Amino acid sequence: MIGRRVKGVIGSVGGWRQVRCSLAAIGVVLLALVVLGVIPYDLHPNDSHAYWAVDPRNPYRGADLGAPDAFLYAPVVAQVLGPLTTLPFEAFRIVWAALSLGALTAAGALYTLVVPGVIEDVVRGNIHVLLAVAIMVGFRLPGVWAAVLLTKVTPGVGLLWFAVRREWQALIQVAAVTAVVIAASVVLCGLQLWLDWFKLLATSAESPRTYTYLGIAPPPLVIRMPLAVAVVAWGAWANRRWTVPISALLALPVIWPSGFALLAAVPPLWLADRRVARPNRPGEVRPAPEAA
Repeated sequence: MIGRRVKGVIGSVGGWRQVRCSLAAIGVVLLALVVLGVIPYDLHPNDSHAYWAVDPRNPYRGADLGAPDAFLYAPVVAQVLGPLTTLPFEAFRIVWAALSLGALTAAGALYTLVVPGVIEDVVRGNIHVLLAVAIMVGFRLPGVWAAVLLTKVTPGVGLLWFAVRREWQALIQVAAVTAVVIAASVVLCGLQLWLDWFKLLATSAESPRTYTYLGIAPPPLVIRMPLAVAVVAWGAWANRRWTVPISALLALPVIWPSGFALLAAVPPLWLADRRVARPNRPGEVRPAPEAA
């Protein structure tokens, strides 16, 4: 009954395409109002500043979880960012925000600007929007999951999708791409930075730090991770790809408000999953449809 009513409402406004265009326009307007200060929203580009301030030769100096300008990603990310750090910060900030918006546009998902956390992620300059797009693309090009494993790391629990469905070639592709990227970085810049990063990950994993808002904090990762595993495992069995970004959100090392931008991948994947007439159980040869 509810589904028919939703379809009726969508049909009355011209279909899903019209809805997506309208939501994209609303999202762009909201983003502009936030950036211009018309909508009072206390957002600071702390995350993009950390990426801009990183020294590729010594990226982990003062890199404590939650510290100002702390850089916690793999050395290769700092090396890729190196040329951009020569820009003035305001220019870097604009380029970085444009990258997230461009990725959403290229994925046909600009309408997800209205998803909570997406505008905040764009303004703060974190990478959750980029990872959401990587998750969408990752169903057809699994190698892009290397971007998740070399940044936030733990949201890589989404790779259980391929394991549950016994799509071993996809996992091999992820492993191969990740190994090639690491090898190239080690050849160019040495092994020590990678050892430093692994040590940093181990230290950060021991930290109980979490985000608190109005005295309320999400459960720590040790509690959220089993739930993330359960969500993606069920989604893989039932052919619900939209569960993967949800599991990635649950598995974030720390759930900041901008982390909800990972859910930008949910609507496109849900729309694509609607085209499936019946669940594609693990082991079946019928492929899942492309993401919207």
